[in-house]
Amino acid sequence: MNEQNGELNQGQEEKKGEEQKKPEIRLSVSSDGLEATIEVKTAFQGQTVSYEEIMAFLKENGVVYGVMESLIRDFCENRKFFLDLVCARGLHPVDEENGKLEYLFQREQNTMPTEREDGTVDYKNLGIVQNVKKGDLLCRIIPPQPGKDGIDVYGNAVAYRRGKLPSFPQGKNTAVSEDGLTLTADADGCVEYKNASLSVSEVFIVRGDVDGSSGNIDFIGTVIVQGDVLEGFSVKAGGDINVRGMVEGALLEAGGSIAIACGMNGMSRGKLIAKGSISAQYIENTTVECAGDLRSDVIFNSIVKVGNSVLVRGRKGLLAGGRCQAGRSITANTIGSGGARTEVSIVSGVLDGLLSGKEGESLESVKAELEQEEKNLQTLNAQIGTICLFLTKDPRSLKARKLQKSANSQKELAETRIEYLKTKIAAMGKADQNGLSALDFKITALKVIYTGTKMTIGSFVENLSSDYNATKFYADHEHIVSSPIQPVDRV
Repeated sequence: MNEQNGELNQGQEEKKGEEQKKPEIRLSVSSDGLEATIEVKTAFQGQTVSYEEIMAFLKENGVVYGVMESLIRDFCENRKFFLDLVCARGLHPVDEENGKLEYLFQREQNTMPTEREDGTVDYKNLGIVQNVKKGDLLCRIIPPQPGKDGIDVYGNAVAYRRGKLPSFPQGKNTAVSEDGLTLTADADGCVEYKNASLSVSEVFIVRGDVDGSSGNIDFIGTVIVQGDVLEGFSVKAGGDINVRGMVEGALLEAGGSIAIACGMNGMSRGKLIAKGSISAQYIENTTVECAGDLRSDVIFNSIVKVGNSVLVRGRKGLLAGGRCQAGRSITANTIGSGGARTEVSIVSGVLDGLLSGKEGESLESVKAELEQEEKNLQTLNAQIGTICLFLTKDPRSLKARKLQKSANSQKELAETRIEYLKTKIAAMGKADQNGLSALDFKITALKVIYTGTKMTIGSFVENLSSDYNATKFYADHEHIVSSPIQPVDRV
């Protein structure tokens, strides 16, 4: 009996000792500090751990942010001690994305034809040239949206990762802004994007023909065509146009000069238009307009209007058919032909000023005449003012009304005369400044000019009734004058 009581007491003491043992709580935190996990090991079956005990444990171990109280309470109340409990979660940082490069031009050429509004397809305007002017925006960097720091379970800030900014594909004639966020054109030209490099070229080169594969060319700078320009297409340039081949039935329009190595057959619809000069081996059935000079070996059956001089020299040096107008001079080996109607003319405001003056009339005398006309106009204006004042007092006066009508008529004539004299002075002044005389405005046939050629110099017109050999023509104050050419005329 005593032995049994001893064993009972010993068991009770052992059980009492186990109950006095506290549960073991272990804490593990992720390497980034953003997640905390606890593991509870009870000392005996049925042992409990209170919510308050775990909260106190976490506080003692510095876990103060993102504590998941509801999960901890459920964990304790339902004795889920057999599970590892994620008891706290920090706030993840919001990292910046990398910046993006936005291109403001078409990087890949789309040579597909476009559909017009009426449903037809445009095969000629393919838009392969992308023009830009100095200062135009080519591409820009879109910075990343700002990131946001996170917070770990200990309450410490977790820095976000900063995004990277891309670099510009900077090439020739481009410039980066001071803030480093934009790339602009540093010259007028066209955009070239090759091998991840962005450049602005001041010269656009067509490496072949201008045809259906290239479409029409419209460029702000100089255009070089290494092949031909085919019928129905156009090349427009803000600078010069240089065609290494030939042109047929096309439009070439340049802000500078035009040079065609093998010549042009306009097929009666082609045009050459330039603010500078034009040169071509031959020009046939073409409309030509330029502010400078025109040089060619043959000009046949074309409509030509040139601001300065036409020079048709070379192996043939033939100017025949059509109409040729120049502002200063026309020189050719041969002018006209037996079968084609040929018209040549010199039309110039400077020449008109030279020819409109009387024999021996000086620039000073014309200026004096203008001064007198301006004084007459002032007198007329004063008279008209007086008549108008009188008519306000007596509007029925017939005599005053007749005087008013006569004065107004004289005023109109005076104003017309003044404008004429101003134009005349400008022309005479320009001629004097350039050392020009009426002899500088001439038509010269170095070999022959054929009968039937219609010639106009200034206001004088003459239809040649015979052939002239090695002759130049100019105008005096009365008519067109012819004389044999001199060595200087062959230069």
